[in-house]
Amino acid sequence: MLKKLAGQTATYGLSSVLARLLGNLLLPLQTGRLSLQDFSVLSEALAWGALLAVLFPLGLETALFRFSNENPERKESTENSIISFQIFCAALLLPASLTFLYWRMPVLDGSMLLVLGLTLVLDSVQGIFLASLRNRQMPLSFLKVRLASVALSILLNIFFLSGWETADAINPVGVNYQLILWINLACSALSFFPMLSRMRLFEWKLDKELNRKVLLFSVPIVGMGLVGVGNEILGRIWLENLCPPGFYPGIENRNLIGIYSGAAKIAVFINLGIQAYRYAADPFFFSFQERKDTAHYMAASFTWFAAAGLLALVAIQVNLDFILQLFLRKAEFSLAKDAIFLLLMANLFFGAYYNLSFWYKFSGKTWWGTLISVSGLMVNGLFNYLLVPVMGMTGAGLALLICAATMSIASWFRGRTEFPVAWEYPKLGVLLIAALFLCLLPGLLPDFAAKAWIIGFLFPVLYSGLILLVQKNQLKKHAV
Repeated sequence: MLKKLAGQTATYGLSSVLARLLGNLLLPLQTGRLSLQDFSVLSEALAWGALLAVLFPLGLETALFRFSNENPERKESTENSIISFQIFCAALLLPASLTFLYWRMPVLDGSMLLVLGLTLVLDSVQGIFLASLRNRQMPLSFLKVRLASVALSILLNIFFLSGWETADAINPVGVNYQLILWINLACSALSFFPMLSRMRLFEWKLDKELNRKVLLFSVPIVGMGLVGVGNEILGRIWLENLCPPGFYPGIENRNLIGIYSGAAKIAVFINLGIQAYRYAADPFFFSFQERKDTAHYMAASFTWFAAAGLLALVAIQVNLDFILQLFLRKAEFSLAKDAIFLLLMANLFFGAYYNLSFWYKFSGKTWWGTLISVSGLMVNGLFNYLLVPVMGMTGAGLALLICAATMSIASWFRGRTEFPVAWEYPKLGVLLIAALFLCLLPGLLPDFAAKAWIIGFLFPVLYSGLILLVQKNQLKKHAV
């Protein structure tokens, strides 16, 4: 069973990892060619876009997995109803989203507001069709669509940001934040073509009774998603107002969102595996939630999940100087260096929270997720208010880490009675302590020739060996 989950995670992961990885590989082009002010405007626009990107899907992807699997004989009909509902809701949400974006970012003109809004609509519609592919256990079809979108994004970014005279000559908007928003819209629209074969099978069907059930199930999930993204962007948005003027000499507060967002993009590397795992785990665990051994497989998969995430933490942290030099081309971005480790840990805890949250999804008590998420947002806001004025961007990163840890602990505590799982605490403890030790050790060692290169290679290898040692019994068990 774990082999199947691992295989689907790898397949889904190939697309999501490539999307995030190659997107981050484009970061040097964006930070190198865009002014810090343009990059800050782009970062803020994408931050608010990320918040709305949770609202537009309305949690219907998770609802599709649950309700279509309740009655296998009506699976296709249920999928069509939920997809139709998604398209209908996306059209209704467009005008409201444009109003919200204009309120939050008056710097964007009407055309840019529409570009961002249409991108949200297209992404939400594409997302529900992709969820259908995942629900039907069609990872290769899913992979084809995602890779096409990634490839198009890479090509357009390289073409227009490379500095080629031909590209600059045909670029109608110039090299600025508007260009990136137009590229995102083009990718969202054109990536529908590889999915036409699935879309031809779609039949428009709105089922009022099913829609009512779906909304009761999914609205709390939307609340959780909104709060989750709110947690991610809160520190960035508040930096300008909470950070004392002159805290960073020579840096205007309005540009802190760009600097902190650059740091957050580095921390997002740890989310690559998390996103891949989420694509596979939702339909996987929902498909056999009634089995007696579900809790066992959840515990085993979480240990592997934690091991992979902590390995990424070690690899990024011990190579951080090189990564900063490679991806963030402006010296100002180094001001957020201390915040990156905290953001990495926060992302890891958010991944843990995802694993610890299946109990309320299985039971239908999704309002518990909303309650925990709102509590986390309040914790985040409080600690941002307390820490940013005295610690700057590092305070924002620490506030997010405290928030993520609080949510994980709260979900674990409540889940013990709702859906007991024998988590592998000794293994998790060893892996966490070892990872933190390896992350902190380089700062304690004396300087020597090629220190950065040796540690950057050796420590991830050592940690990989520890994972194999800790998981040797699991590897033997599933080797056959």
